[in-house]
Amino acid sequence: MAMTSDETTKICSHCDRAIPSSNIDLHFAHCSRNLERCKVCGDMVPRKYAEEHFLNTHAPVACSQCSETMEREILAIHKGENCPQRIVTCDFCEFPLPAVDLAEHQEVCGNRTELCHLCNRYIRLRERYNHESRCTGVPENTVGSSRYVCLCFTRAIVK
Repeated sequence: MAMTSDETTKICSHCDRAIPSSNIDLHFAHCSRNLERCKVCGDMVPRKYAEEHFLNTHAPVACSQCSETMEREILAIHKGENCPQRIVTCDFCEFPLPAVDLAEHQEVCGNRTELCHLCNRYIRLRERYNHESRCTGVPENTVGSSRYVCLCFTRAIVK
């Protein structure tokens, strides 16, 4: 129902909406009989669904993963983004683990090394991306694995 620009409006004292002046009495009678303002969020909800609105939106619920209590309407966001027990994956090994344990795991996991097949150096996993973007591909013969150095050193002593 479109209002013409010259039609005046009045604010309904029950729902605070602008209503065409010609309809305000009928609107107010219907509005005050059938709608009520939610005490938590201020939304106008049908009286017969007010309790259902509260239970589905505002009632306190406990997160099944961490037991923290919150309003039902933010539970999904909590579980997906904020819950310390939500499952996340390590950036280095893609191992799934609770978010609360991720930093400690990645500190250890990121310090593991892998051989760069271009320059033949062992690179920490946390430095792999930067290394790959700068690697010239020139093998460095002076730097070998610690195992190789240890074997050479052992052979020199044995002789």
